Amino acid sequence: MKNHSITVAALLGATLLAVAPMQAGAEEQVIIEPVIVETVIVSTYLNGGVGKEEQAAMHRMEKEFPLHMTFSERQDGEFIVNVPVVITDERGNPVFELPKAGPMLYVMLPNGKYKVSARFKGLTESQEVTLSGKEGKDLNFHWKGTPKKL
Repeated sequence: MKNHSITVAALLGATLLAVAPMQAGAEEQVIIEPVIVETVIVSTYLNGGVGKEEQAAMHRMEKEFPLHMTFSERQDGEFIVNVPVVITDERGNPVFELPKAGPMLYVMLPNGKYKVSARFKGLTESQEVTLSGKEGKDLNFHWKGTPKKL
């Protein structure tokens, strides 16, 4: 009986030693504060405007989108396409990216402050905008470029 008691005591001691680190780990998890990450994901946008018919169609839908952008170059303001666009929130987190925008881009975003960056021929232009839900905001990105050859 004495040997049985020693064996039970040894097993009990080994079990307590094995459980102690688990409990310490569990206590550490309780102490750690949770981190809350807020992500804004945009899934609704309208990109196009090549030709008069597409432009007219986009203008008819303009009121549905709080942010409207156009992309152009040179003195004649010729529309351009394939403009990479990145929109970040006020914390600098990207909320929208489109590798080939233009010549018109409408984006659905919640109210807030944003920075919109667009790149054309190696030059990046950035503009800040605040959306309040009262009316849509228009951003025009224009690169001067070289005059059009006739």
